[in-house]
This record gives sequence, structure tokens and C-alpha cells, in this order.
Amino acid sequence: MAFNDIPDPAAVAEATRGDALLSTLAGERASQGPGNKIVTYNGKTHIAWQDSIDQRYLARVRTLDHATGQWSPVAVLSEGVDEHSRPTLVVDSRGILHVVMGGHNSPLQYQHSLKPHDSSAWSPIVEFGKNTYPVLLCGPDDTLHLTCRDGGHDGMEYFVKTPGGEWQSRGLLVRRQERFGGYTAMHNDMAWGPGQRTLHMSMGFFLSPRWARKDEEGRDLYGQYQAMGYMRSSDGGNTWQKADDSPVSLPATTDNLDVLDVAESNNPKPGIQHCGLAVDSQDRPYVGYVRHTPQPGGAHLLTTDAHGRWQPLPLRDAIDKAFPGWVATLFKPVMTGDDALCILAMLAPLEHPAANWNPGVFGRPAFWLREYEHIQRLVWLESSDLGQTFTAREAVPYDGGRGQVLPSIERPNGPHAIVGRRPSFIYTLGESRYAAEGETINNELYWVRNSLV
Repeated sequence: MAFNDIPDPAAVAEATRGDALLSTLAGERASQGPGNKIVTYNGKTHIAWQDSIDQRYLARVRTLDHATGQWSPVAVLSEGVDEHSRPTLVVDSRGILHVVMGGHNSPLQYQHSLKPHDSSAWSPIVEFGKNTYPVLLCGPDDTLHLTCRDGGHDGMEYFVKTPGGEWQSRGLLVRRQERFGGYTAMHNDMAWGPGQRTLHMSMGFFLSPRWARKDEEGRDLYGQYQAMGYMRSSDGGNTWQKADDSPVSLPATTDNLDVLDVAESNNPKPGIQHCGLAVDSQDRPYVGYVRHTPQPGGAHLLTTDAHGRWQPLPLRDAIDKAFPGWVATLFKPVMTGDDALCILAMLAPLEHPAANWNPGVFGRPAFWLREYEHIQRLVWLESSDLGQTFTAREAVPYDGGRGQVLPSIERPNGPHAIVGRRPSFIYTLGESRYAAEGETINNELYWVRNSLV
């Protein structure tokens, strides 16, 4: 198998596109997924992604030594069953890297680095569970916390692994109600509060009444019910509460956790897209999502007041003002250790001849954009006053011929906060559509250092 690895990603990178060209074999979902893919610690930045080679999907990792400016050779980790099998990465207090390759209704695959701060050698693969869309965090005692959709589409399963121990399932943390017996696509995000004392979780619900894609009248059933939820734990994931401290019984549903938004309709579908969360130094969560009804591209960012009541922040207004005619399809909020609220967003033009916002495809109003990667762009929004106001700029210069898609921003998902700098990110330059049978899609994958601006 020819890997065609790039000897010096910085030397061949186009300056207008990023600081390093990590791969020219990146798959159609190489940088996508709710799990973190970038960690910076002890003078090194480690990046995980998914390459597609000869119709195979491989998790890969590479490291930048900031002191020397040198990149390590690419390490090849586990192989996934398809483009859904993307890696998620964390570093513990000792500098050991941990990677979980997400399955697609198939076993998860876990590996850890054999040396601290070194991605060149890895442990043998350990398989466990049967899950999709993993999100991985490291706790204050180096216990690993992992959430992911279970293989039966019943809900979100919760795994933990103590240092030196085996992966143990705690069962379903969140489940769908009985009336939703069809396709389920739960996506979540997790983030630690200050001192890793509180574990925060946001989640998106995409639920269907039955497995058939269409009913007897030909109506699309997928995603008729969509919602955004939140809960948190102050004891390492054993018990959970709403933002106002009222208890949440497990497994949670949208009947008993914090519901930030919810809709159930068939045409149009609700169009609610989970985007993740961040937490500030006062342990307040900031939960993001996009809603495409009644108007496309509604970028919503909510936080709590002193009583745990949810309050909206003016993110959509900031996007409208800075980029008129463009709307958000995806964004990810990250809070630095010094309370800079950073948001990396993917935008698309509201008006386009091929636009299909309503009714959309499979209950997803932005699905049509998978055939139009070149018209999408990445932008950066930042707030120094906890989301009351935002500054905005291009994350990378927009190229109307080759758009930038599927960004993944560095997040503090372990014991090391991002302080005195801004989180870096990766993105895909190329195609994000589903590959045809027998086809291999290869894209360029860029890393952007992202200096203070």
C-alpha cells in the first residue's frame, strides 16, 4: 500500500490555505466528527485524522515539535470499516496519547502511545463495544471517559477506562423514547469545567418513528423529531443534573434533561444540527447548534445565568453583520483557559441555484451542500466578553473555486488548558460527498496554527 506521505508538511503548504499540508490522501470525512483531533502539550502538537487509501480508511497521527519546527513521520493506527470510522485523540497528565477509532456500528478500537509526547510507536489494538461517533476525554485522575452511539441505535453508551484497567461500559447514558423505534443519530460533545471538577455534556437528537425510510404515503420518516439537550455531572459521570442542579435520572431522555430546542414535524423537518459546547472559568456552559427552520442557517449559542436559566447570545447577528448573505451550517465553540470564546464556523451562501434548504434530504436541510464543497468557507469569531459581542474574520482566505469544509478545532479535553494562544484547527480541501462504490476520494488536509489576532 502506497502512503505517499509528505516529508515536510510546512514546506509544501500554500500559505493562503494553512501552515501545514498534512495529507493529500485525506478521506471524505477525514476531519469530521464530534471527537477531538488535536492536542498541544509540552511543546508539541499532535494531530489525528483519517486517510482513504485504495478504498480503505486508516487512522493516522502526526506530531509537530515546536522547538525544531520538525514534523514526525506519520503513524498508521487502526483501520475503520468506512468513512464514519474517524479517530478521536486525548493526552493524559503523563503525556501519553490515547486514540479511539470510531466504528460504524462496529467495534471501537483503542490504542495508546508507548512513550510520552511521542506519536511514533503505539500499543496493540484493543477492541470493545459496537459503537459510532465517539467523544473521548481524560479525567483528573487520568481515567478516560468515552461516549458514543450504541450499535443498536438505542441511545448513547458511556464507557470509562481507569489507568491500567480495561474499558468498562456504564450502559446507556442517554436513550431514545420507545416511540422512536427507527434510525437514531445522537451526536454529543463533552467538556470539563475549571479544575476538571464538572463534566458538561451537550447532545443532538435525530430520531425517527420507524426504520423504514418512507411511510405508506411516501413521506420521509428520518429525523422527524430533532432536539438539543444538556446535562452535567459533578462526580465523574456517576450522577447527572440539569443546569439548575435538578437531578436527571438515567438513562436520560428529552423528557427529563435540559431541552434547549425541540421540534417534531415532517415537511419541513426541524433542521436542528448539534454543534458542541464550551465551558468558561466560572463553570458556565456555552452550547451551540444550528437550526434551519423557519429560516436556514440560524446559528444559536446559549449560556446560563446565575440561576441555571438558559440565555441566548448574539452569534447569528455577528455572522449576519460580518458576512451578509452567508449562513452557518456548522460551528464549534471553544473556551480558552483565559476565557477567550473562540468559534470556528462553516458558512454557505443563503441563495444558490441548487439550494435545497426546505425540505432538504433525509431530514437534513444542509445535505445538498455535500455536492457543493467549493462554495463553502471557514470563518473565525471571537469574544472577549463571554459572548456579549464578537469580532469576526476569515479563518483562511476564501477560495470560491475550492471551498473549505469539515473543520475540527483543538479543544481542551484533558488536564491541559489552552492558555495565552488560540486553538489551532484542521480542515479538508476537496470533496465531502459519499464515495461511489469502488471509488476512493482523496483530499488535501490542512492544519492552521491560528495566531492571536
